[in-house]
Amino acid sequence: MFIKSKSFVALAAAAVVAAAAGFSQMMPAAEAQSSANAPVILIVDQARLIGLSKAGESISSQMETLQNSANSELETTVNELVKAAEELQGKQDSMTEEAFTEEARKLAVRRQNIPVLREVKVRELNLAEQKAISQINEAAGPILEAIVNERGATLLLERADVLYAAKSTDITEEALKRLDAKITTVKVEKVDLQEAARQAQAAQQAQQQ
Repeated sequence: MFIKSKSFVALAAAAVVAAAAGFSQMMPAAEAQSSANAPVILIVDQARLIGLSKAGESISSQMETLQNSANSELETTVNELVKAAEELQGKQDSMTEEAFTEEARKLAVRRQNIPVLREVKVRELNLAEQKAISQINEAAGPILEAIVNERGATLLLERADVLYAAKSTDITEEALKRLDAKITTVKVEKVDLQEAARQAQAAQQAQQQ
């Protein structure tokens, strides 16, 4: 097994002709002790464990719904802005130059905020997904710990960090079976950063009073 940025130092027996019989008699005992102290290492593919699990698949479908909703909200905002610009243009002749300029300035600000709003939507989607995945991780943690204990392992590594490993060391499939038996779905909660910011500000103001 080779691990990125790491290497295992193997104990090597020197190829020498034993001049003393006592040295050769010590070798079996030393090898047995080395074998007994050798760490048992297992690996798990966490991305595969989450992605292929029933709970993980339930996240995908819900995220698609949230994505469509976010796109719809952005499209509505853009359409409202276009309509407002057209209405302002139609009223230009009946407005003073100062009033028209002020309304045009407000529309320009709204137009400039569209990329910011889009970025906020992306962050909200990412946070919603991360929170849902954390629920799966919480359920998977005890399962991985149980498998490690059952096999007497001393170390569990992420598959992505390992260049090569024997198939018998990979516990992903076993963990996946147990995870599906434990949890089949998680709810993806929509995140509203603007509302969260308002609530945080209100809470801060309440503390200051």
